Amino acid sequence: MTQSQIAQTVADSTSPNHPFVVWGSCILWLISIFSIIWSLILFFCVGNILVLTGTDIINAVVLLSGIIMLPTNVYILCAVARGKKICHNTKVVCCPMWLCIMWIIIVNGLGVGCCIHKIYTCKNATVEKMNKTMKHYRSVPKYKHFIDDVQWSLKCCGIYSYQDWFDRDWYDKIRDYEWDPNASRRGGHKRSEIEVTDSVPLSCCKSGSCISNYLLELGTHSINTKGCGNLLTHIILGSMIGHLVIFLAVIIVEIIILKLITQSTRSQNARKLQNMNVRHIMSVNDHFASSSNSMELNPDDTDYENEVHLRDEQLADDVVKSRTNRIPIDDEDSESP
Repeated sequence: MTQSQIAQTVADSTSPNHPFVVWGSCILWLISIFSIIWSLILFFCVGNILVLTGTDIINAVVLLSGIIMLPTNVYILCAVARGKKICHNTKVVCCPMWLCIMWIIIVNGLGVGCCIHKIYTCKNATVEKMNKTMKHYRSVPKYKHFIDDVQWSLKCCGIYSYQDWFDRDWYDKIRDYEWDPNASRRGGHKRSEIEVTDSVPLSCCKSGSCISNYLLELGTHSINTKGCGNLLTHIILGSMIGHLVIFLAVIIVEIIILKLITQSTRSQNARKLQNMNVRHIMSVNDHFASSSNSMELNPDDTDYENEVHLRDEQLADDVVKSRTNRIPIDDEDSESP
């Protein structure tokens, strides 16, 4: 089954299905394939980011919607390619067509609700999540990987600016920064007591290596100074709006398809009932001869009808005779004095 075959079926004026049903099913089939592939790629590649940004549930709804839509639309396209009439009561796997479409509408409606909730709470939730991950950057490895991935990919640093790292104890004093021997000679500090308050993680660098500590003295020319909060919020909002449009489009197309196939089935059934008469039940001979022997189904009934006919003729003769007998009598009465 190819696109040219489907187009040929649509162009055929004798096609038993509405053109919108054909093209709508083709579009939904493509959407289902894209939804399955895209959601799986996101889960395997950036699953940690999805979980920490709260978009993993929506991505799961996208995957579920694609899995549910795929068999229904494949069946419709196969039926169209064979020139078969699509009925809302037709079995798809184990459920009727109308029930499969209703499940698709319900799942995508759930996705619409999740998208709307995420759009309204996106900004506050993103800032709160980044605050939490930056606070536990040193102690929780998944938070560290999340912040590093966001800052590397978006070319940003901190929530609102790079200075958000200055008031957070995010670094390992021994591992992340080399010990300054001049500091120990000047103040007698031990290696574990050295604190670098004007520093940022290496993921804030513009290139692989940069000056990420003593920024107030050395400058910020080698790091990204723009915050990640607004950038990440805009990306999540754009993603939610895109998912919302897809969910709504699927719901609208599925409702129209269900309405068209239901109306088509009802009109076909009504046409059959309207055209149904005695000729569909028992054949009738239009040139049936009244003199045929088949008229004498019951001899007794025939004799009875003959007697009734003779009786009617006798009554008619009696009426005529009575009228003829009255005429001379009336004449004689008229001539008498």
